[in-house]
Amino acid sequence: MSEEERHFVVADYKGSWNIGAFGVATDKFVILGEGFRPKLLNEMKKVFKVPIIIQNVMDEPIVGVLLAANSRGILVPPQISDIELKNLEEKTGVPVEKIEFKTYENALGNILLVNDKVTFIHKDIAEKNKHVLKVIEDALDTEVITYKFTFPIIGTVVALNNKGALTHPMMTDEELEFIKKTANVRVGKGTVNMGSPYIRSGLIVNSHGVVVGLRTTGLEMHRAYEILIAEE
Repeated sequence: MSEEERHFVVADYKGSWNIGAFGVATDKFVILGEGFRPKLLNEMKKVFKVPIIIQNVMDEPIVGVLLAANSRGILVPPQISDIELKNLEEKTGVPVEKIEFKTYENALGNILLVNDKVTFIHKDIAEKNKHVLKVIEDALDTEVITYKFTFPIIGTVVALNNKGALTHPMMTDEELEFIKKTANVRVGKGTVNMGSPYIRSGLIVNSHGVVVGLRTTGLEMHRAYEILIAEE
C-alpha cells in the first residue's frame, strides 16, 4: 500500500457516492449519520485517526449538510432534538450551538466553510444574517470571514481542513488566493466522483485522511492528497 493509499477510503452510503452529505470530520472527532456498514466504519477510523460518533440530526443521516464543525465546536440547526444535541455534546466533548439562518434554512454545512482557524461565509448571506456571526465566532472559536465568492454555497464547493482547500474548478484565481492567504493553507482546484465539481459533496476530510465517493478516480484522489493531506 502506497503512502497515499493509507490516507484514503473509497466508500458509498447505501449506494450514494455523494458521501460528503453523510459526514463531517474534524481533527478531534468525526460525526456520521446512521447507516454505514461496520466494516466501512472500521476503515474510516483508521484513516481519520480520531473517534467516530454515529448520530443523526433532525432524525436524518445527512449530517454533512446539516452541521458545521471544527475541533472546538459544533453548529446545529434549531430543529435538532434535545436528545440529539445532548448526545453530540457528551460524545464529542465540545460545545454545541443552535444557529438559525434566514437563508438556506438549516443547511449549515452547505453555507459555512470551516476549519480550526477560520469560518468562511458568502458576503451576501452574512449581510442577511448578521445576528448569528458573533455566535458562530464564539461557538467555533474562529474568525468569521466574509467574501463575495462565485458560489453562495461555499461549504459544498470547497473541502477545507487545517492543511489545504480543494476547490470547485470554476472558482477564480482571486478566490483561491484569498482562501490561501486568509486560512494559511494550500489551495488547488479539483473534482470528485469522475468529474463532479461539488467537492465537499463527494468527500469527508480531516487533516489525517479522506473518505471519497465510490466513483472518484485515482487521479482525483492524487489531487486531493496533494492539497489536503501531504506533508510539506
